[in-house]
Amino acid sequence: MEFNFELGIDEQESFVSESGRFNVGDLLRKAARKYADTVAVSEPNRDVTYAELNDRVNRLGNSLLERYCEPENGTVAFLAENRGEVIEVMYAGAKTGCLVPGLNWRLEREELLHCVDLVEPDVLVVSERFREKAGWIEADAESDPEIVTLDDDDGDATYESLINDGSPDEPLPDRHIDPEQGLVVLYTSGTTGLPKGVVISHRAWLARGYTYIIDFDIQKGDCQLAWPPLFHIVSADWLPAIATVGGTYYPVDGFDTERTIEILQEDGGGIGWLVLLPGVVERLLEYIDDQDVDVDSFRPIRNIGALVDLVDPKKVERITETFDMPFKNSYGATENGNVLSAGNDIPKGVRPGRDDLAKVESSFVDMKLIDEDWNEVEERGELATRGPTICSGYLKNPEANAADFNDGWFRTGDIFEHNDDGTYSFINRRKYLIKSGGENIYPAEIEQVLLEHELVEEATVVRVSDEKWGEVPRAIVGSNQPDEIDTDELMDMLDEQVARYKLPHFLDVVTPDQLPRSTTGKIVRDDLEEWDVDDSTRVRQV
Repeated sequence: MEFNFELGIDEQESFVSESGRFNVGDLLRKAARKYADTVAVSEPNRDVTYAELNDRVNRLGNSLLERYCEPENGTVAFLAENRGEVIEVMYAGAKTGCLVPGLNWRLEREELLHCVDLVEPDVLVVSERFREKAGWIEADAESDPEIVTLDDDDGDATYESLINDGSPDEPLPDRHIDPEQGLVVLYTSGTTGLPKGVVISHRAWLARGYTYIIDFDIQKGDCQLAWPPLFHIVSADWLPAIATVGGTYYPVDGFDTERTIEILQEDGGGIGWLVLLPGVVERLLEYIDDQDVDVDSFRPIRNIGALVDLVDPKKVERITETFDMPFKNSYGATENGNVLSAGNDIPKGVRPGRDDLAKVESSFVDMKLIDEDWNEVEERGELATRGPTICSGYLKNPEANAADFNDGWFRTGDIFEHNDDGTYSFINRRKYLIKSGGENIYPAEIEQVLLEHELVEEATVVRVSDEKWGEVPRAIVGSNQPDEIDTDELMDMLDEQVARYKLPHFLDVVTPDQLPRSTTGKIVRDDLEEWDVDDSTRVRQV
């Protein structure tokens, strides 16, 4: 590139580029110097300090290079529940320049094989729990990774044998991994139904960690309780943040209420973000009430909640009152991290309405609203973002890259309004837009009204094909007292607050446990759209 300054030296571009490099491997090495005796990873019956973590990562990295991988040209995938070894694999990838795909163990055969063959791993690190799914890969995948087992004690291809046999020295002492190299691959849903592999570089991962520190008011020594799967950004993106401030990372195997309370009652730094997604809020509140848990005994919690647009406002109000703190008003995606999370959280005791859900843009992220042709628009449009937190693109997917990325910008697929005070209000996913008789219907507008009813715990609106209108809305509400729900009353509520053409034509009432969910507790809307339509649930005929 051409510079606007002259240093008077040969190879100025290389000189400038090298001076600014810092990668995730450097971050761990630095943390091992600064916080050597601090616990880096804590699990039941196992604490690992930063010095020990760095040693194990070096040993693992050297063994991977000796046995299976070439520097900056290897791929080490993992298929395991949240546990300390997964963190070691990620850091070993950082130090060796290997790509580390996190495989979603919820996937069925076709999807899992697609994800594996997309990355063509040299090594697959697998826990005993998912050994059967690893068998699918061995039997039917086009790629042929070496299987390294986490829970076996004997054999050359066990995880601990790699640790024991590896050198504790830095894996590549004379080689510096470029921060633009890919580090982790996390998967997101694709328009064809098959997941897309999102490549997250060292640069993007570090920037996401720094964004958390700044926008979530993280302090030196703060920790993270990570129960969402490590193949998801909600847990993965906290690793560089916690290493930067010298805190402890607690990998938790799913939302384990007892383990969560145990961690909250331990001595130690504050918890950076107690992530409470829609499917787990009620479980935590019930446990606290049933066990008479004293929340005043908890260590400091910097942030609580998540995805407030999807959470029953009544539960938001209860959580803020129980914990005596605001509810996090966050928004983000695998491709760009948390991009609207820098403030305007829901205050204590507030049952949020639409006006309360406006969001503040995060640090290190630029944004604009666009139309379908990438033209910038003023008030309402699809959110596009750019900046250091943005991923490098989709692995081996030129069509999706051409559609979703343009001149450094990523189009999120989400419709927002830009408010006069500079905040942004979420309207809906572009792909969930219902076009009924030429009119645009955004499901979130209907869902937010339904959630105001005292007996409605969750609400989702999906499309149903219709001969006359093309497609019409169908509302599915979750209630712990489904027999007490009066659908006429719900329709009257809607009729008072939304235009008549937006009213649902079908209204199903189910219990919350009947709703299909992701690993993070969110309702899987695509699965709901496949539910059969029972004409007895029709509430409108036009």
